[in-house]
Amino acid sequence: MNPDLSQLRDIHLPDAIAWWPPAPGWWALLGLLLLVLGALWWRYQARFRERAALKGLKAVALALAAGTEPVLCVQRISMILRRFAMSLEGRAPVAGLTGEHWLNYLDSRWSREEFAAGAGRVLIFGPYAPAGRISGSDVGALATLCIDWIHAQRPPEKP
Repeated sequence: MNPDLSQLRDIHLPDAIAWWPPAPGWWALLGLLLLVLGALWWRYQARFRERAALKGLKAVALALAAGTEPVLCVQRISMILRRFAMSLEGRAPVAGLTGEHWLNYLDSRWSREEFAAGAGRVLIFGPYAPAGRISGSDVGALATLCIDWIHAQRPPEKP
């Protein structure tokens, strides 16, 4: 036997690759995933108030169809609309508005004048009217107008 061969050692394989710490590509992927999830959560939260208001208005429309007094429906619509408006601008600019000022504020938030000169005028006297004074068709028109107004408050989509 050759004495030089006795000095050779067996091949040693490297240790298995550990799972921690991950490679930089995995960190980048995790960061991207967190950004996407954050953007989706922000979008969901931004539309939460809109969805809640629309759900309330649809419940009022169902109650009206089931025979609820129209005056009670107008009161509920007025409350939903005011809460949604306060969620947009804050309490101070909206909470104290009444009568024509309230209708003008609502019209100023879009390019139509349906509140001050149309179906929205029911909001001035409707919540305080005696039972039987307001028709169901007036309340239905008001609910449709409020749904359109809420949809118009949505910020424009970015392309």
